[in-house]
Amino acid sequence: MHKDGELEDRFTPHCCRHWFVTTLLKAGMSREHVKWLRGDAMQEAIDIYHHIDIQDVRESYLAHVPQLV
Repeated sequence: MHKDGELEDRFTPHCCRHWFVTTLLKAGMSREHVKWLRGDAMQEAIDIYHHIDIQDVRESYLAHVPQLV
């Protein structure tokens, strides 16, 4: 929630990014898949050896993203 001004004046792509991450995490998507979707850089050496399967991310995303009706 924005306290300084109208939402329309302060709604940015950064706000969308926050909404996206918060929504997926609250819905139960793994942090690993959310990090991958965000494009976050590897944090630890073990990340170099761990490869995420795009199909796993796709299935997880579809299971956790809100459905637009």
